[in-house]
Amino acid sequence: MAAPQLTISAAAAKRLRHFDVWVFRDELNGAAEAPHGAAVELCDPDGTFVAHAWYSAASHIAARVVSTDRGQPIDRTLLTARLTHAVAKRDGITETDARRLVSSEADGLPGLIVDQYGRHLVLQLRTAGCEAWRSEIVSALTRLLRPAGILERDDKEFREDEGLPPVTQILAGAVPDRLLITDDALRFWVDPHHGHKTGFYLDQRDTRRAFRRAVRAGERVADVFAYTGAFGLAAAAQGAQAVCVEQEEAHVALARLTAQENGLAGRVDHVTGNAFHWLEAKAGTRERFDWVLLDPPGLARVKADVPKARQALHHLVRHALTLLTERGTLLLSVCTYHLLPLAEEILRIAAGDVGMRLRMRAVTMQAGDHPWVLQLAMSRYLTTWWAQRDGGPAA
Repeated sequence: MAAPQLTISAAAAKRLRHFDVWVFRDELNGAAEAPHGAAVELCDPDGTFVAHAWYSAASHIAARVVSTDRGQPIDRTLLTARLTHAVAKRDGITETDARRLVSSEADGLPGLIVDQYGRHLVLQLRTAGCEAWRSEIVSALTRLLRPAGILERDDKEFREDEGLPPVTQILAGAVPDRLLITDDALRFWVDPHHGHKTGFYLDQRDTRRAFRRAVRAGERVADVFAYTGAFGLAAAAQGAQAVCVEQEEAHVALARLTAQENGLAGRVDHVTGNAFHWLEAKAGTRERFDWVLLDPPGLARVKADVPKARQALHHLVRHALTLLTERGTLLLSVCTYHLLPLAEEILRIAAGDVGMRLRMRAVTMQAGDHPWVLQLAMSRYLTTWWAQRDGGPAA
């Protein structure tokens, strides 16, 4: 049966031919007669083929490109080849048994996330197109990787734009409530069923490694929005003393368990509380830290949220800077796409507010198994700025 054909605007066709992958609803010429999640053919106004895509009847993103080869439609062969290629690209990720194996559009499978935790896989199917191919995806991953279990972990925030319900279910084998992974010789307990994302911040691996190399024994570290305390634990492993601040009691409990697992409980203090309130309270004391790490959750889901999100981030940064020692360093991680272009300005204004000159030590990004494709702006979503307090003369 031939796939439905949708005509898109000339501007959209031009973008797709330059490796973009999204077509917005107002870029469709005429009404779209295709089922939700169906594979469709996209054509330009002259009727020339542009791409095979997954169609969404619910989202503002009406179509997501899967293939630009007219002779290779969306089928089992294509899905298997994409999955095989994506897994092979991660062969260079070492010193860990936890990796992202498939990263949505960046790996040519829009909406599909596959994270590996040892012998277990956690999937997210964020688009109706992926959902329609769930069984084929699971079968291909089973043949390719022979996992002990596969968990689908689709939270509401990732599915509501596609008109899909949240789902958490075992798709194959068994997946325990807790998994123990190894990353840079440290062991971490992960909750794949209820934790943030798929259970662990795999995308912060490169920044954690760089931080671990930089921190020194005896230094004091504040890991704010700590989640399960991975950065604090990395600091403790180097002989530093860390305090991890996290609001969710379940995450704090897992962080404590992880610290005990590594024999580092004596070097990590855990605080259950609101990070905004903790920072504000500490800013009024004489307590100082050699490192302050800020990794707040996404603050602006849509552009309309940016003004409030900007104000919130400025508030966080301003208080965090006042906690630095004379040569202390702030690591500011921003995972909010709409705030990324504003982060340096927010840093600069906050530093001016507290009368502090900052020297940028580094800028790091999401780990390599979360690829940034230049033509896919949304694939760059996480950046960390390393800002060190600088007592040098004014420029």
